[in-house]
Amino acid sequence: MTAPVTEAAPPWEPLEESGAVASLSSWEVVDLRPVLAGQRVTPEPTVFERSDGVRLYYPGRINAAFGETEALKSWGMAVAAQQELSAGHHVVLVDFEDTPESAVERLRALGADPEELAQLFTYVRPDGRFDDLARAVIEAEIAKKGRPTLAVIDGVTEAMAQLGLDPVKGPDVAAYYGGCPRWLANTGAAVVLVDHVTKSAEGRGRWAIGSERKLSGLDGSALLFDLVSPFGRGRTGRAKITVSKDRCGHVRQHEGGGRSIATLELKSWPDGGVTAHLDPPPVTSTGSFRPTHLMGKLSVAIRENPGLSTRALRSVVSGKNDAKDLALELLVNEGFVAVEPGPRGARLHRSVRAFSADQTQDEDMDDDQS
Repeated sequence: MTAPVTEAAPPWEPLEESGAVASLSSWEVVDLRPVLAGQRVTPEPTVFERSDGVRLYYPGRINAAFGETEALKSWGMAVAAQQELSAGHHVVLVDFEDTPESAVERLRALGADPEELAQLFTYVRPDGRFDDLARAVIEAEIAKKGRPTLAVIDGVTEAMAQLGLDPVKGPDVAAYYGGCPRWLANTGAAVVLVDHVTKSAEGRGRWAIGSERKLSGLDGSALLFDLVSPFGRGRTGRAKITVSKDRCGHVRQHEGGGRSIATLELKSWPDGGVTAHLDPPPVTSTGSFRPTHLMGKLSVAIRENPGLSTRALRSVVSGKNDAKDLALELLVNEGFVAVEPGPRGARLHRSVRAFSADQTQDEDMDDDQS
């Protein structure tokens, strides 16, 4: 195995050493010339790769994996870590929920060898603030192992509790995100925050336990893990992964039905090994069906009544619910309709631009069949 390329100095410069004047206002005009020249662009995803080559998490950004307990979130991040390790990249795991034995066992089961883990894997189990000493520890690991491509923080609610921060309070969530997660993102790593959702599916919204800021504060992608079948020794487990947020816009274009972006399957073998498949969402029975007539009716209803919930739209537009849900999903995915969080987890819709299309022969699920 080729030894990782080390860096004599961190890939970023502390403010006091960069020559910047700390007292400058953050309202200074931003120099747009590098952006206009194409030297600075919105990044494309680089980690957590599906079997078709599509990647789901952004480098230098704060991403998330949300889901219920045992929804395969940590296993999913182990799959992402093993992909990076096998490519010779440094991976950092900041673990507030489990043990180093479990982390190593997962990675070994997925195929990591001891040499890879010794040279490229950094595991920390902190019980305190991310202070100057903590930063120095991680900087030393980066100097030895290279710049990380993936940094997973498993157990965000627990991490905040250690610091006396309340996950229900937006300012506390913002303060946490601005600490360790942002520092790790500034190294260039794709940072993934692993967190739980509420047990009640009806009231959970699209984010983790606590403030909506846990979703809005992300500047990468957020994926929601829903358990299909439980995983364990001697069993095959599956999780459906959907997109809760895609700030940069490169992930959502690869969605299937119902915002599904991937299916994670884990198969346990008698020798302790685990085979993982991260596949594109399955093709639905509707195939290429586009309910354009319903899309037009929903577009009109949303323009005339901004702020309608999904349930309300089902009531005001006639037709089969499955077809209406698909039509609404297409309107959102294609940029005709925007979705905003509402009370008690509701999804409220507003028109971005009007939809219009000629009726086609695909409309075999029109409201005549309701």
